Amino acid sequence: MIRFVIPAYNEAENIPKLLADLAPVARELGARVIIVDDGSTDGTADVIRAHARDMHLAIVSHTKNRGLGTAINTGIRSALGESSDDDAIVTLEADTTSDLSDLPRMLELFDQGKDIVLASVYAPGGKIIGVEGWRLAASKSVSNTFRYLGGLREMHTLSSLYRVYRAGTLRRAADTYGYLLVREPGFAANVELLLKLYNAGASVAEVPTTNDWTTRKGQSKMQLKPTVLAYLRVMAAHMVGRIQPPAVSPLAEVTAPQHVLDTPAPPAKAIEPGRQPLPQTG
Repeated sequence: MIRFVIPAYNEAENIPKLLADLAPVARELGARVIIVDDGSTDGTADVIRAHARDMHLAIVSHTKNRGLGTAINTGIRSALGESSDDDAIVTLEADTTSDLSDLPRMLELFDQGKDIVLASVYAPGGKIIGVEGWRLAASKSVSNTFRYLGGLREMHTLSSLYRVYRAGTLRRAADTYGYLLVREPGFAANVELLLKLYNAGASVAEVPTTNDWTTRKGQSKMQLKPTVLAYLRVMAAHMVGRIQPPAVSPLAEVTAPQHVLDTPAPPAKAIEPGRQPLPQTG
């Protein structure tokens, strides 16, 4: 079984195209779609319901914006609550920049035994279209820094959201780290989660992809200064060994996935993590 997990914050403009592109893929795969509405104020949840088509789709809602990392945490835990260990959990961008034509190759590597398969814009054959030069340079710097510090030198893109995870790998990490599975609330969460899984023994592969920003509407939610500070926190945590797996956390059961309501039912109650995240980074 395949489950798509899609964090969304004020993506009402992009949801119609996202679901139109995703619907035939999800139907063919027999997949379930879980969208985490991260406190949107533009009617994102209503647009999702209006364009859900015949997909097996659920919405999980935060009552206020908690950040991308917190939305990933919520979505992963919701998916784990109904997944077996060999199921695939696919995280996608809500802004339509994840190229679904790369998914078959990603799932092929997953079926061959890889625990995590990354869609990589910096791998040979990958590229980014329509991104400002400073943002591209910053993204490359982040990936290159953590490639060497984290031991993932054969991978080229470590900060992307578009990935395929083995549910059992995520479940073991969730049991180990408890509510700190994804500590960073913002965009640095993708690097943090990858390092934690890799350090716990997960096998990783990547597939070159094209990330086309000209297909999306609206502005990026990433704020430069908070994101840079977040990456520095992850780097410091890695350098002092805090990314390494700790003993099994007694909090694991406390942080079990919340209930997911199928659309068109009202959104589920928000998960309120103990750590206060940075605002508007989702």
